[in-house]
Amino acid sequence: MTSKAALFGAPRDWAVDIAVATAVGAFLGVVGPYGSFFNGPLIVRLAYWITAMWIGVAVFGVGVRLALAIGWRFGLPAWFMAAVAALVGAAVQTLIVSRIAVWLWPQLSDFTPMVWFGQCLAISIPLVGGYILLRPRLLGSEVGPAPGPVAVEEAPAPVVGPVLCLRMEDHYVRICTPGGSRLVTGPFERVIAGMAEEGMRVHRSWWVARAAVTGVVADGRNLRLTLKGGLTAPVSRASVARLREAGWLAPEPVGEK
Repeated sequence: MTSKAALFGAPRDWAVDIAVATAVGAFLGVVGPYGSFFNGPLIVRLAYWITAMWIGVAVFGVGVRLALAIGWRFGLPAWFMAAVAALVGAAVQTLIVSRIAVWLWPQLSDFTPMVWFGQCLAISIPLVGGYILLRPRLLGSEVGPAPGPVAVEEAPAPVVGPVLCLRMEDHYVRICTPGGSRLVTGPFERVIAGMAEEGMRVHRSWWVARAAVTGVVADGRNLRLTLKGGLTAPVSRASVARLREAGWLAPEPVGEK
């Protein structure tokens, strides 16, 4: 199950995205790319480009998160899933904005679908890149599946029972236990400090209890810890040496780089 807060984002995130999209749309309306500068008065161009950017926020705001969640679930690289989101999002945006543009400027009806797609793709690539830069935690797999019922607490509360792992999700921290999970607010470091179990931070977005680890899965140079309850946690490359030193991972073979 994917947490709704992690997948769709907080209202503040959307407010920031819409504000940025409005500014970008206003800029495009003024400069008039793809010949739109000659298509009509400034007010019409502004309305078109700002609307197009708002549509992009809706399409890519959900599409990028959904693509990264699917990639996390099946172990696919984040950059690959981001590229998929850009391609699919550009196709969806093409279907919408091309009709709006032809309605405003009928002379554009001669454009082929590939021309529209190419223009949308040229904008969607930096849009997706910028979106991920604004949301770097998306690359931390916090949009991945989470088991059990979900409740959001306003402040970190004492944890009853064993904890399997902690995971950052936007402005929250998810506490995963054998009986389910819940979200709490507060700095990740403070929640970690409140854990009674022995554990380590294995990724910038993950803390894992040592007793919860059942194995290690290698995918090329990438490592994941398998946990009780069917969970998996990514291991950042910066954490590998610490985990080996602590005995969580097998010693590195002699001669391996």
